[in-house]
This record gives sequence, C-alpha cells and structure tokens, in this order.
Amino acid sequence: MRNPHSGEGATHLHLIATLDPNTAKGRFGVAYVKSIFSQAAVGFNETAPDEDAIAVDGSLEFAIAAARVQIKCSSQFKIAGKSATWDSEIHWRDSWSTSAVPVYFVLVILDYKDPVDWIRHHDAGTDHRAAAFWVRVNGTGAPADKIVVPKTQRLTVATLESWEKEVKSCFIPTIS
Repeated sequence: MRNPHSGEGATHLHLIATLDPNTAKGRFGVAYVKSIFSQAAVGFNETAPDEDAIAVDGSLEFAIAAARVQIKCSSQFKIAGKSATWDSEIHWRDSWSTSAVPVYFVLVILDYKDPVDWIRHHDAGTDHRAAAFWVRVNGTGAPADKIVVPKTQRLTVATLESWEKEVKSCFIPTIS
C-alpha cells in the first residue's frame, strides 16, 4: 500500500537502503539541523564520523569564532511536551567541559518512527516532519548524567543570534 504523504514508490525504500536505521536517523538529524543553519546563512563544518573525539558533530562558524554542536535524533519522544531527557556519556561531559566556547546539545525529534513519514512531499513543497530543541551543555554548572532539553528552546534562526552573542562573550567582555 502506497503512503499518500511520501511520494510514489516510498514503500520500497528497503530495496535501495544502504544505511542501517540508526545511521539513517542520525544522518537525517544532522541534515535537518544543517538546513536551519543554512536558512540563517551560517556555515557548519561537520566532524568526520570517526574523528568526533571531542564529542561534537561539528562547528557552527560565526565570524568571531565557532560554537560546537552535538546532534542527536530520535523518534522515542513527541514534539509536543515540556522537555526530553537524553543520557549523557561521561566522555562527552569531560570533552565538553574543556571547551572555551559554547557547546550546544541539539535533539531532533521525529514524531514518526517510519522514515517514509519523516518528510512529506506535496504540490506546494516539501515539509520536514521534525523539530529540533537545544540546551547548552558546558559552562553551566556541574555536569549531569542526564541532559534535559527544554522544548521551550526550539532551534530556529533566532536561536543562532543568541548563540553568536554567547560565543562573542567568550572573547569580548560585555559592558554593564
């Protein structure tokens, strides 16, 4: 049976897939976040998969300096709600704590488990059926084994304006 939201032939994705489901979800999460960065016209340098020794997926390139970003993607949560909690690995926290610039944890939430439903194609365009939320994970106090991501902190172009100010404050003292 053809899914009416996903385009012709989408039910046969398993015939062409080369990524395992978790890898596909991870790649979708990075691509979704990069689309927001592109909308803001801010560059993103993705860390090579085997080179993420500092527990970040890449650097968001502001003019003054970069912010570091760790991206996770999940269908275990719903977009609606107050927050989502992600387990934090000790080596992530150790790496993040040594960073002199902000490190942001971004959680991309997919309301649908089936990849066919992640993107909706229609005559007026294409819609990502996802949302991203963020929290700063360094320089905010004692690290915790759980990362609580408030859903009031939706990743948008406006978010990047506040991130750029936080990065700038690492180099240029604010005048009170």
